[in-house]
Amino acid sequence: MLPWTATPVVVAPVAGALADRVGARPLLVTGLAMQAAGLVWVADIGTAGGGYGRFVIPLIIAGVGISMALPATATAALGAVPPADMGLASGVNNTFQRFGGAFGVAIATTVFTTYGHLGAPASVIAGYRPALAASAALSLLGALAALAVAQRKRQPTAVPSPAAAEFDLASS
Repeated sequence: MLPWTATPVVVAPVAGALADRVGARPLLVTGLAMQAAGLVWVADIGTAGGGYGRFVIPLIIAGVGISMALPATATAALGAVPPADMGLASGVNNTFQRFGGAFGVAIATTVFTTYGHLGAPASVIAGYRPALAASAALSLLGALAALAVAQRKRQPTAVPSPAAAEFDLASS
């Protein structure tokens, strides 16, 4: 799983900066679709033998996808609220990301145990492949939901001039 989990180090900072420039929606949709495609590919090639090398490319694709989507999520959440509500929006976004992760693990685990178990390599693959397919489906649902993300950018807040600040102090 290293190719999937190592990509955020490189991709996430670039995706965060890009989300500020082009908006969150394109990165969310593309990233989650890439994650889905990579996971479908891994599920398709998952067998009890054959070596690790064939998993590297699909795991990189999935990793780049999720690495694009995560910073774009924060950009979308914080860009949808006025500056005074950014702390609240950040907290809600983080809470829902944790909930979504736990929910996704619960679904994948349920699917795995429905179709397989850890008793033998064949039964692991029997559960592994549908669990990854379910994870890919969740990513694809996320990509479809991301189409609803507004494409507006937050307007910069005006910085009061020193004269305006003095006026505010005088009127208090």
